Amino acid sequence: MKNRFFSAFCLVLMCLAIAGCSQGEDINETTVSIDNKGVITHSIIESFDKDYYNEDELRGIISDEVESYCRDRDKDCAKLESLEIKDGMASARMRFATYSDYAGFNDVDFFYGTVEEAMEHDYPTDVTLKSRDDNSTIGRFEFESLKSSRIIIVSEPVVIHTPRKIAYTTANIDLIDDNNARMASDSVGVGYIVLK
Repeated sequence: MKNRFFSAFCLVLMCLAIAGCSQGEDINETTVSIDNKGVITHSIIESFDKDYYNEDELRGIISDEVESYCRDRDKDCAKLESLEIKDGMASARMRFATYSDYAGFNDVDFFYGTVEEAMEHDYPTDVTLKSRDDNSTIGRFEFESLKSSRIIIVSEPVVIHTPRKIAYTTANIDLIDDNNARMASDSVGVGYIVLK
């Protein structure tokens, strides 16, 4: 079972959604970035004014969780790259080898692969997707025909920075720009982001 301090830290850090960001610029809200190789970088920004947390203790707790997660999988699949608590704000940067490591470590529903692979993982295809280009919509048949297109499936309201331009999204995804989107905070279930 995860340490209560670590769990509380993650709960607090996962909640912020303020303004957009772009890869290569200063990240000012919690963001999940995916590179062309599928490596996930999770940048967490959140107000954090808990007096009972010490930065070094928190770093140790998270590092222990990362070490335990990697040991259980017998591979180096997660890393805490940085952590800082300053002036009531916490910022952390974590890197995950694959989408499944990000999903497993954070206990969230998250997928990155082709539409065909998503279908193999039993994600529903009976969805309506809206085109980013002209706001037209496509349904199940057109969606399933995009088998080789890359798709991101997300279940939490964080900014998703994509490695390619966004082509289609489900209605519960808010577009920020060509490569950034966010699942609506009041949404339930999962949101789809199909890439060009």
